[in-house]
Amino acid sequence: MACAAIVRNAFGVALFAAAAALWQPPVAHAAEPATGSADAVGTSWHQKTAVIVEPSVELWTGSEAYRHVSALYAGATWSPFTNLRQDGLRLRVVGGQSDYRYAGTRYDPGTDAYIWENFRGRARFVDILAGWQFSAGTTTVKAFGGFGLTAHQITPSDPSTQVQGTAQGLKGALEIWQNWTPLLWSSLDLSLARAHMSYAAQLRTGWRFGNGWSAGPEVSVAGHSETEIRRAGLFIRNETPADEWVVSGGVSRGRGDSPSAYATGQYLRRF
Repeated sequence: MACAAIVRNAFGVALFAAAAALWQPPVAHAAEPATGSADAVGTSWHQKTAVIVEPSVELWTGSEAYRHVSALYAGATWSPFTNLRQDGLRLRVVGGQSDYRYAGTRYDPGTDAYIWENFRGRARFVDILAGWQFSAGTTTVKAFGGFGLTAHQITPSDPSTQVQGTAQGLKGALEIWQNWTPLLWSSLDLSLARAHMSYAAQLRTGWRFGNGWSAGPEVSVAGHSETEIRRAGLFIRNETPADEWVVSGGVSRGRGDSPSAYATGQYLRRF
């Protein structure tokens, strides 16, 4: 119960912080360099515009939905000694909640038989991570390690699954951003957690078409010890010196399920 309370409280703090960030004034910035200019090519931080006041904190919130699952999350990354463009230490906290449902058999002692049951689940998580950002040319890498805590609650209780209750353990994450040309970029995000042996991977490749806009294909896989979800779709992204948002959608398929649609959205603000 204490661990579940920690998850709830930490998620609440992260969500409040991300919501508060939406009210921060925009970062002062200089005129945007033309696409493909020397200023744009020379930066390895996602090829953003030049800014006068470089941000050191970014807060984000997002959501996703697909068959039988909906989720919300929020997080913050802080660069305590440098700004976000520069290499150095990064501190991160992320929290979230998902609601899901599934069907299966359950033993009913009243009838002394197995019956078909519709289960509903709620999962909460919090990650506390520390890492380092380093760049080489047009490549930026962020490596994180730390602690992850999850709490699954299933109603009615399902004795056939081990993914319930509270689990905790080490977690690692790796994020790579590559600017192939002034107009073409790719990102790869990987994570692995000891809690329920959870994992995730996402690859995106975007084509810039002016004024901070880019779009392209995405593929991802996520799961834990008992299930896995694979996705393939398209995304569109817009970015300014102060904030960015991205939405995506496509086809997802869970282990043993038929294909279905998915949609995601995320907003991030720097200050």
